[in-house]
Amino acid sequence: MISDLTLRTLQASLNGLDARRRAAEDNIANVETPGFIASTVSFEDSLREAIRRGEPTATHVEVQASTKPTRLNGNNVNVADEMVGLTETALRQQLIVQALNGRYAALRTAIGA
Repeated sequence: MISDLTLRTLQASLNGLDARRRAAEDNIANVETPGFIASTVSFEDSLREAIRRGEPTATHVEVQASTKPTRLNGNNVNVADEMVGLTETALRQQLIVQALNGRYAALRTAIGA
């Protein structure tokens, strides 16, 4: 399999964004669950450091409980914020998939296929 730093970085980015998407979907699904605390996902700082070391696959995706205030039922999911986050995540995923497609197209051209 053909793999280089760029492809591994894009894959690590997709993995982080996929975790973020899953967390947001779970948050939205539990918007009415009493006592449910939303999750947040961060990976960008870890990815940046892993890229600096030349090991983007060593990126750590961190899932944490949200520190946003809770409502009377103890739930702190804000659907509007989650929907904005999902939209942003989807746009970032599309951008990375486009970059992957471009990278594979360049490889196909280089191979002469």
